[in-house]
Amino acid sequence: MALTNLTVQADNSAGPLYQQGWDFYTTDLNQGAGGKYIYVGYQQGTNNPITDVNFQAYDSAQSNSIPGWEWSPVDLNEGAGGKYIYMYWKRGGAKPVTNLMFLALNESSPPSIPGWTHVGPDLNEGAGGAYIWAYYSNTVQPSAAKVKVHR
Repeated sequence: MALTNLTVQADNSAGPLYQQGWDFYTTDLNQGAGGKYIYVGYQQGTNNPITDVNFQAYDSAQSNSIPGWEWSPVDLNEGAGGKYIYMYWKRGGAKPVTNLMFLALNESSPPSIPGWTHVGPDLNEGAGGAYIWAYYSNTVQPSAAKVKVHR
C-alpha cells in the first residue's frame, strides 16, 4: 500500500501521541539537538497516494507551502534552534511512495541504501545533534510487525 497522508507531531514528551488511524515513525527528528520531540505520522491506502516527498531548510519560519506541494507547517527543528525545516509532499506522480525512513547518524553525508531515495538536507541542520537523513521508498512497505510506541 502507498502512503496517503502525512502529519508531524511536536511535543514536550518523548514518544508520539496516539492518534486514531495514524501510525508514527519512532525516530525523534530533533534527536540530540534539544527542543521539542518531533515525529512523522502516516496513513496508508490506495486512493490518491503520495508520489513525492521532500524537506526544505530555511533561515526564517514559513507560513505557506511551496506552490504545488502539500506540507506540514511544523518546523522539524522546533525549539532546537538551527534552520527552519519543513516536510512537503505531492500527489499525482507515477510511482506511489510506500515508506519513509529517518536515520540518525554521525555521518555528514547520507549513505546510499538500495531501495531507498535520499531527500532533503540534514533534518538537524544548524541545531547540532546527530545528522538525520530522510529517505523514501517506492517498494519497501512499513514493517507488518509494527511496534506500538505512543503515549
